[in-house]
Amino acid sequence: MKVYFSAKYEHPSGTSIQFQSDWAEDNQALLFIADFEKTGRFSEVIVHDDLDQQWSVKEFKKLMTKATGAAKDLTVYFDAAYSKTDQSAGLGWMIEYRRDHESYTEKRNKLLHDVQSNNEAEYAALYYAIHHAIEIAAGHQQLIRCYGDALTVTNQMSGEWPCYDQDLTNWADKIDLLLTDHGMTAEYVHIGRNHNKSAHKLAHQAMNDTNIKSLNRNDKDE
Repeated sequence: MKVYFSAKYEHPSGTSIQFQSDWAEDNQALLFIADFEKTGRFSEVIVHDDLDQQWSVKEFKKLMTKATGAAKDLTVYFDAAYSKTDQSAGLGWMIEYRRDHESYTEKRNKLLHDVQSNNEAEYAALYYAIHHAIEIAAGHQQLIRCYGDALTVTNQMSGEWPCYDQDLTNWADKIDLLLTDHGMTAEYVHIGRNHNKSAHKLAHQAMNDTNIKSLNRNDKDE
């Protein structure tokens, strides 16, 4: 989770100005808050996060205490492989996240049947990846960053392109509902295939009936 601060800075002369910080990681936020309090010149400090939520300093400290041990900074990489011949699709996804001071990577894949197109396969991969990410989050509401090389999916989900295909619209609605039901939001970013190798490999392994389920610390893209 990323946060920024808004506050009133009071100069010793008695004048004051409104202050707004840059974005910072939530694990750094308490360090800045402690420094604000030490100076005695900041008041009306409000913490804002990337879900458009805001807290007082007291509320934020309590939130951070409750979030100890929770999975944060969830990042999803998704891809799909599709066979038009038998309408099967291999779905692959990799999820990176941070828990306290450790970073983790989980990899999964899935074989799906009765898929009508490659774009539908990509949407399905995104849906199952987000579903898995929500399970990892275990109730800790946050922004999920989703990266894929399917331009149609990332641009339609981000609202840059319209969607006229009803099958794809149905998947998009399922994804939106899944996020809303768990109080989560998502950001969708298009990347090149050379930056999506792990998810690509997982999707093709699913097509070959090779099921992958792994959890590693500090795992890197292959």
